[in-house]
Amino acid sequence: MRRILQVFYASFSAIIFSAAIQNELLPFGSPFLGIFALAPLYLALRNSTSYLESSLLTGLQVLLVHLMSSFWLGFFRDFAIFTLGASALGTGVIGMVFGCYLHYFVGRRKSPTLSGSDAPIHPALFFALVWTMYEWAKSTGFLAYPWGTLVMTAYRWSLVTQIVDITGTWGLSFLFSLFAALVGEGLYLLPSSTGLSRMKCLEPMAGTRTAFRSYRQLTATWIALIVLTVLYGGWQLGRDWIPVKHMETVMVQQNIDSWVVGGDTLPIQISQDLTDAAVEECLAATGDKPDLVVWSESVLSYTFPESESYYHHNPDPRPFIPYVESVGVPFVVGGATTVNREERMYSNSALYFDSDGEYEGFYAKMQLVPFAEVIPGAQYQWVRKLLDAIVGFSSGWTPGTALTLFSVPLKSGGQVRISLPICFEDAFPPVCRALYRAGSEVFVNITNDSWSMTNSAEYQHFAIASYRAIEYRTTLIRSTNSGYSVVVDPRGQVIADMPLFEAASLYTSVPVYQRTTTVYSLVGDWVPAICFVLAILSLIAKERKRRSP
Repeated sequence: MRRILQVFYASFSAIIFSAAIQNELLPFGSPFLGIFALAPLYLALRNSTSYLESSLLTGLQVLLVHLMSSFWLGFFRDFAIFTLGASALGTGVIGMVFGCYLHYFVGRRKSPTLSGSDAPIHPALFFALVWTMYEWAKSTGFLAYPWGTLVMTAYRWSLVTQIVDITGTWGLSFLFSLFAALVGEGLYLLPSSTGLSRMKCLEPMAGTRTAFRSYRQLTATWIALIVLTVLYGGWQLGRDWIPVKHMETVMVQQNIDSWVVGGDTLPIQISQDLTDAAVEECLAATGDKPDLVVWSESVLSYTFPESESYYHHNPDPRPFIPYVESVGVPFVVGGATTVNREERMYSNSALYFDSDGEYEGFYAKMQLVPFAEVIPGAQYQWVRKLLDAIVGFSSGWTPGTALTLFSVPLKSGGQVRISLPICFEDAFPPVCRALYRAGSEVFVNITNDSWSMTNSAEYQHFAIASYRAIEYRTTLIRSTNSGYSVVVDPRGQVIADMPLFEAASLYTSVPVYQRTTTVYSLVGDWVPAICFVLAILSLIAKERKRRSP
């Protein structure tokens, strides 16, 4: 019965967690559910009696969250075996590792040599430190997948999310996980407070009083942290954010799934018609053409630079490059570039064309989707044969290496330096931090999520990306194939958007703000580093105390 109850706690935690993340019923998620989501898991771990049990419970919870919130990965056609299957397996394994780590302080002992009241760190605090490390670990590196995190659930609480320009999103992970752990710890201590025994594990009365005292102190600390966070958020939201210039921008959402249509004739033609409508809107509003037109990812099928002559004559009736020249405005368009044709090495790229239709260069995507856009070992023939036999493909994109920026001349005078993170790169702080430090004034993201076929996938991607605007106090433009196409200001607030899964275009005057050096842009992921150091020191201190007379 106890094991069934433990599994229920972990599963219930996963259900609340998944409901808190952006979904079909709650498009922008629920921070209220998010802040409580880990309490049942914490209670399960608190009652766990072995490392294996804690490991399995944590692995089960994160696996269920992944499957319930990222189910749309299964729509990635032939790649689903990797995008959903492999990512679910990897997430579960990572969760098991951290669950084993958590047991050292959070789990129970049948014959404890060191009572919880004597531990060098409170179990709830240790849980928050480790959970923050877990969310950082699953969001970093080659296998990174920052979905399914507490960070996503916090989106709607603008007063709280403003701290990410100091702590990065990991500050949100810590605050939310610590609150949930305190709720779980309160439930764990409740029988002691009413004089009931806890299945032969009730500490001596003095130890119980100490446990309650340390619990109250930690709760007071959390309250102080959240008050400071809200005050800081109120100050940031109440500031007068005055742009130093504006970039008149047209965003195009053609809503064509390139996997289904095949070729680029129809996407280009639809994008041209949508662009014409938005340019006319800009002319009517300002008396001049826009400064920039942004199409989505994966519009042009043929690789540059060798296909440049092709696009001078195709597609009929309005070839692409002559069309750009006729509009007389710089374009950003998703396409591909050749790295090494003989070795079949190509990069998923954002191409930049000036107002004369001249191809100026590209930015190649650096953070690729593991096992979908990039295949480890694909340079070996036996790996390619194996992949061909299993899923019918054997190669992927070649990651970019250059932090390429482009300068967009403004009709009003001056210029704006833009960076072009591609697709889910806007979910990765290290990528955007490098681009910002290279001189970016505005993030211009191009994305193609049309394959997901779900609103929740579009909103989840947006919610994660929106934090980049706050982290660097800059403007974020997301021009996508099917949604969610938006402009986000430095407070993380949407100032312009388009509906999901509709062919549409939008003209908007994008505010550009004075570049500033935020704490996060300066020092990066210092919060998980501090969490790691504190967790290790706590383990060392506990071992030394356990071994001492």
